[in-house]
Amino acid sequence: MKMNVAIIIYPGSNCADDIKRYFESKGNSCFYIWHKKDDIKQFKFDLLIIPGGFAFGDRYYKNATDSYTMDPGKMALESPVTKIILDASKQSIPILGICNGFQILIQLGLLPGKLLKNINNKFTCKSVKCFLNNGDEIMLDVANSYGNYQCNTNIDDQVFLKYDDGYTGSLNNIAGVCSKNKLIYGMMPHPERTIPNHNCKIYEIIIENMVNRKKIETMEKIETLMSSEHISYKSTRKYLKNLYTLGGHVIQGPGENAGIVDLGDGYCLALRIESHNHPIFIDPYNGSSTGVGGILRDIFTMGARPIAICDFTRFGTDSNSDKLLSETVRGISDYANCFGVANVGGNCYRDIIYNKNPLLNVACFGIMKKDKIVYGNALNEDSLLIYAGSKTGNEGINGAEMASNSFTKDTNLEDLKSNIQTGDPFLEKLLLEACLEIIEYDLVEGMQDMGAGGVLCSSLEVIERGRTKTGKNLGCVIYTDNIQCKHRMDDCDKLISESQERMLVIATPNNRDKIFEIFNKWDLEYSVIGKVNNSGSYVVVDNEANGNILYENKLVNFSDITQDWSENRKEFSKKNGYEVTDKNLWDTYDSTIGARTVSLNRNNEFENYSVISLYEINKNMIIAWGANVEECYKTVTRVQDFKPLGIINCLNYGHPSDSIGELSHFVREMTQKCEDYNIPILGGNVSLYNATDNVSIPPSPVIVMIGIN
Repeated sequence: MKMNVAIIIYPGSNCADDIKRYFESKGNSCFYIWHKKDDIKQFKFDLLIIPGGFAFGDRYYKNATDSYTMDPGKMALESPVTKIILDASKQSIPILGICNGFQILIQLGLLPGKLLKNINNKFTCKSVKCFLNNGDEIMLDVANSYGNYQCNTNIDDQVFLKYDDGYTGSLNNIAGVCSKNKLIYGMMPHPERTIPNHNCKIYEIIIENMVNRKKIETMEKIETLMSSEHISYKSTRKYLKNLYTLGGHVIQGPGENAGIVDLGDGYCLALRIESHNHPIFIDPYNGSSTGVGGILRDIFTMGARPIAICDFTRFGTDSNSDKLLSETVRGISDYANCFGVANVGGNCYRDIIYNKNPLLNVACFGIMKKDKIVYGNALNEDSLLIYAGSKTGNEGINGAEMASNSFTKDTNLEDLKSNIQTGDPFLEKLLLEACLEIIEYDLVEGMQDMGAGGVLCSSLEVIERGRTKTGKNLGCVIYTDNIQCKHRMDDCDKLISESQERMLVIATPNNRDKIFEIFNKWDLEYSVIGKVNNSGSYVVVDNEANGNILYENKLVNFSDITQDWSENRKEFSKKNGYEVTDKNLWDTYDSTIGARTVSLNRNNEFENYSVISLYEINKNMIIAWGANVEECYKTVTRVQDFKPLGIINCLNYGHPSDSIGELSHFVREMTQKCEDYNIPILGGNVSLYNATDNVSIPPSPVIVMIGIN
């Protein structure tokens, strides 16, 4: 593993040059960081070293010419560079402290124990026999006064180096320890002083542990994320696979970013519905605005221009629910209005049963030319995976995992806010126009929104769809260093961050420059973050040129992950709430932009539909909503001469342990009704774990039906 190594310099540092030569002899690139620096964003490094051999690590003083006391590590502790050390540990960047550097890591609380004066009360310099934790014997040089390591906790699994000679008086002859995650190391001997003829294995041991640990952490994060309910649908897939999706006008049913139906005259409609339930309880403004942003991207990634959205909310009746509702409406309004899409319908229902589990479902509709449809797939070897849009940040990491768990009374909502994405509707508007322009010029072979699971899930999806469509043994390699970031980030976090306003474009190398020209036109950042190949493997490396492999796996079908729950049907308490009909609450929604709104009904207990104009084909489209297919069907067929085209659905349920029975029953009924009426199901979403302290919400499905006249 070749690394970029940062070495901290304090006043009086004596071993920095030696450690630099030592690591450069291993093929690494090294540079110094002066102790007055405090901003980690100024530097890019894979390993941070605090070298030994300086009095600054032992003395404590106000001015160098003043009197001082001996307190190893304290002076360094107060240096500005301490912030860089702590930030590196938070970002899982490996750290190595040698001699005085070991003292500093202990003082900072990054390693356990304490270092006392040697029991011989002398500065001692000599070569000593040491043993690695695997039993290998090595010779190392020591030069210290404070090498007496003591610790009052059990750290057996953190000791990687011991003396054969007990000259220091260290507990169990300990010479070096590491952190529990094997990313921070401290040792008293000086590996950089070992002459070339010595067989020093310290470097190899430390580097191997660091690399292996990062691989293990990456693997664990990926597998946890991919097996989450939100992404894998492991509890519900077996019920959804039998949905009625047939129809001569159906171009795309469930399984893509959006469903698509043929409207005639060369045009078609894309539509989708999604939930953002947990996020609005934790952070209602950002939770709702990014819910809108995400559903908009699902539509224009298919090549359609969004023309309308509807939102469906369920809130409690206490004062906190009042605030949640107000902020949710504000978030929806701010994002949709800035982006420029009409909000043409929906409803809001309030009941005490939603006090701890509010719901937000957003549906979106977009129109496109039939010959401009784009699918979320890679099709060819050597095609490029191009990242475009907002830089990646630490917000939204573990969002999918968070959405796959219930709340409890002990849940700290402030701690969960980092799992909630933040949105930028202006940037999304730029991304929309750039993507549609690229599609207009036929420059892409596929496109995928970076939603749940970020770069990881979007790249996996396009490869897996491509494998299914082409029959080729497609795979890919991802370069994490090419993922543009707002700040220094761990490689795995770059992969799974759910930062908003980002798109993955798949294109052949021949179209690369033309695509980049269009992104430049719209002031968007972009980079090639991967390449499609025929390896059949999903590989992640840190660098495009001879990078270190962080994750490698033969492509497995994560949809094979299943979890079975009892299908016993529980009796849920009846709803005793009310539908909100105060239209003043939604005055902030722009409902007429685009000049398509023909008939607008929101929270009208008698009229659960709106009508919009599809002037491209000189027809109108009805959007009806309700709690079941029958309700929507009656609405659509009694208004003018509308013919139903299909439905989308959002299935909001509680914890699967007590709600799967109701969900499976509803899915069977919905499928049967759709088949009876010959109305295909075009797509949908399942939201489980809407429960707090083991109390689940009652079944709260939302059905949206479209029709055309």
